[in-house]
Amino acid sequence: MQRFLAVLGFLAICLSGSGQVSPSLPDSTSEDVKIGLVLSGGGAKCLAHIGALRVIEEAGLKVDYIAGTSMGAIIGAMYSLGYTVDEIEAYLRDVDWDALLRNEIPRNRLSYFDRKSESRYVLSFPIIDKKVRIPTGLNYAQYILKELSMLTQSSYRYNSFRNFPIPFLCVATNLENGQLEVFEDGRLIDALRASSAFPSLFTPYELNGKLYVDGGVVNNFPVGLLLKKGMDFIIGVDVQDFLYGKDELNSVVRILEQTSSFVNATEYMRQLDSVDLLIKPEIPEGGITSFDLFDTIVATGYHAARSKLPELRTMAQLKREKPLDRSNYDAVPLQNFYVHTVNVNGNENSTRDYILSKLRIEGEEYCSLKSLDKGIDRLYGSKYFQTVDYTLSPQDTGYQLNINVRENPSLSQLRLGIHYDDDFKTALLINYTRRNLLFKNSRFSFDLAVGDNPRLWMNYFVDRGLLPTLGLKFRAHRFETRIYQNRKPTNQLVYLDYSVDLFLQSTLYDAYALGGGIQLEGIDLSQDLDVLDQVDVNADYVNYYGFLDFDSFNRANFPSRGFKLSAMGRIIAKHENLQRFFEPSSVVDLHYSQVVPILKKLTLIGRVYGATTIGPNPDYPYNIFLGSLGRNYINYIYPFIGYRYMELIGRNTLVLRGDLHLEFVKDNYILLRGNVGKLESSFDDLFGSDVVLDGYSLGYSYDSPFGPLEVNVMGSTNHSDIYTYISLGFWF
Repeated sequence: MQRFLAVLGFLAICLSGSGQVSPSLPDSTSEDVKIGLVLSGGGAKCLAHIGALRVIEEAGLKVDYIAGTSMGAIIGAMYSLGYTVDEIEAYLRDVDWDALLRNEIPRNRLSYFDRKSESRYVLSFPIIDKKVRIPTGLNYAQYILKELSMLTQSSYRYNSFRNFPIPFLCVATNLENGQLEVFEDGRLIDALRASSAFPSLFTPYELNGKLYVDGGVVNNFPVGLLLKKGMDFIIGVDVQDFLYGKDELNSVVRILEQTSSFVNATEYMRQLDSVDLLIKPEIPEGGITSFDLFDTIVATGYHAARSKLPELRTMAQLKREKPLDRSNYDAVPLQNFYVHTVNVNGNENSTRDYILSKLRIEGEEYCSLKSLDKGIDRLYGSKYFQTVDYTLSPQDTGYQLNINVRENPSLSQLRLGIHYDDDFKTALLINYTRRNLLFKNSRFSFDLAVGDNPRLWMNYFVDRGLLPTLGLKFRAHRFETRIYQNRKPTNQLVYLDYSVDLFLQSTLYDAYALGGGIQLEGIDLSQDLDVLDQVDVNADYVNYYGFLDFDSFNRANFPSRGFKLSAMGRIIAKHENLQRFFEPSSVVDLHYSQVVPILKKLTLIGRVYGATTIGPNPDYPYNIFLGSLGRNYINYIYPFIGYRYMELIGRNTLVLRGDLHLEFVKDNYILLRGNVGKLESSFDDLFGSDVVLDGYSLGYSYDSPFGPLEVNVMGSTNHSDIYTYISLGFWF
């Protein structure tokens, strides 16, 4: 009877067009009218809910219950917890949506070894029970979980979603039986992650032994659930499209969105009949991943709701309760808090000490949200976990920080990469990586580059942080290059190098590596023609070295912050069957690179590198070679713009270089590079000679899914030749 009287009153007011409440209506019922709000799913299009919520507040309307699906559930949960509309918009605007969709962790938060190799691979396949499996989704949505941990931080105050300042529920789909699951209790993080697990884009989410995917698969507009909660009126904000036409099915994302909408489409029509006021933003240009249209979508939601402002004001007049005073509910995350204890859940194959060493929070200390965010990234970047999240629990003094990890069921991976460059030509990279082999926190990696110039790397190391630990590595390279005299190629050289290293290394903060080792190296050089007899080499060496390495670049390609520093001193001793040793020589080299942001899309990377030979001249392979634009050369072969690969040869060098990157369109770069340097036979000539080498290049690069596609034109004032340099794919 209450709902009937309220509906009659609402219709009478709306039909009258006066926007005023009938004098007799408040006395028609002794109880307040209950109004529910339903926010549909729809990915990026759900940003329109922000605009709609702003108009609902302008109307002075108090909402009594909120239900949502997927991204609509996330926004609804934030509003239910007490976030203001401005706060919701500010926090969601600050999210790096591209990184979220790629599940991208900043490179400088990966483990030391992973940051050196992670950017090599295009595809990755888990190995489970000795079988290569297809991934269950594009990513495990770790970035989403991390953001939800932060955004729902204040939910620790409530033991049920029903007790939020505005009661809340959301839905997900049980993947095993297709049934709808309603979440009103438990961890809010889990409920929202399950509700937003869009099929194929994100992996299903396991909770209490069940697998869940996006609630929108079954019910993307859960109106009926609010009717069961006794709501008298239902306001629905719906951003769904039913269904795309043939010409609109022009992307993988839209096809996935369409296939997940068929079951939901029928249910949607039933739910729609129960909506008293429908707000329907039309966003034809938007899709579930169109977060780049943030302002446009929010504005569209605002204008769509604004057209319903008279009806919203009428509903507000039916309410006896005033809108929620959000100043009484501080829902925004704590930026600094005292951690009394740290509780770790879910670890079996990883030690608590290892987890805390990555987190760098041990308890009885103040913690900033920023440092916690970095710690979560480092834990996930170790590759031992599918996901890492956190919650806070109040204690007598401060909080207990609950770190919840889901260990990766696959400790082995098969990964593939592809690359072309003008130095080494085309190669397919095949990688096998196994973690926790023999020892916990260990990493074994085997890479084979199959192509015109085959290469092989193997590395095994146990990560114990600052504690020095033994490691083993092996490498082999075979490639062809030319020998030059007076800038003219005179011969073809086949270079074969293989080495085994036993080293001792300490890592600090996953960025610094300090150590030393012994290397057994064999080198075989052969010429097509016997032009230079001294180039023919078939010899073995015992080399002793010490090194320092630091790398904080946030990206392997086109970094926008960070610097790199590496230095090595090596004693090179030729031997015959480990019985006869020749007089050793030494080479010391240093590389330093610094990112200097100039504008938002314009970045300069300054570089300086050099090497010097001490003692007797080493054999030909340990000369210093300059030339070309590639990376990852071995021994003392360095790039130098304006010259061909290994064209310049000497014993001592010093090079200054600058790389200017302009991202004029997303993922498209204009590249301007230049270098000057000196290359001499003696250290004294390095500073005394007037001969200065230089080079410059102009290029274009597209950051494709297969890695950067780069085309460069380069030259030098020292000669009149112009060269091109082309590369495709990640460097290895």
